[in-house]
Amino acid sequence: MSYDLLTFDSLAKFMEYLDEQIARLRSKVEVLEKRYTVLRGRAERIRMLENVLSKLIGTSISSISEVDYMGIKVVVSARSVDELAVVEETLAALRDTLTALTRVREVVSRFRETLGEAAGIQVLVQTLNGIPIRLLFKESEVS
Repeated sequence: MSYDLLTFDSLAKFMEYLDEQIARLRSKVEVLEKRYTVLRGRAERIRMLENVLSKLIGTSISSISEVDYMGIKVVVSARSVDELAVVEETLAALRDTLTALTRVREVVSRFRETLGEAAGIQVLVQTLNGIPIRLLFKESEVS
């Protein structure tokens, strides 16, 4: 878990930030979805071969042979099946983050419609793993 605190001079600036983050994530998801499509085909062929081989020898073949080294999982000679599992997990997490950011943007948009651009108001945003979880509205600090 990683907390961060961001400061914006207005709701408009915060919405620009959200739009940039959403666009960045959408782009990442698109790239990973293309990669996923290619990997899925390869992985299905490998799984079919593994199933046939398992039936012939009477023993199951393990999918991922990974080693945990100081909290980091290391896979040597990764196959498309292994990579597919990692891409699936990453895609799910990115989609969840994208959904959360989109919801936050809807909330901020409603605030902006109601409040307008209140002059002299800053927005402090606490994030957890890049997702805004708390908005604090405060008077701008005079320098």
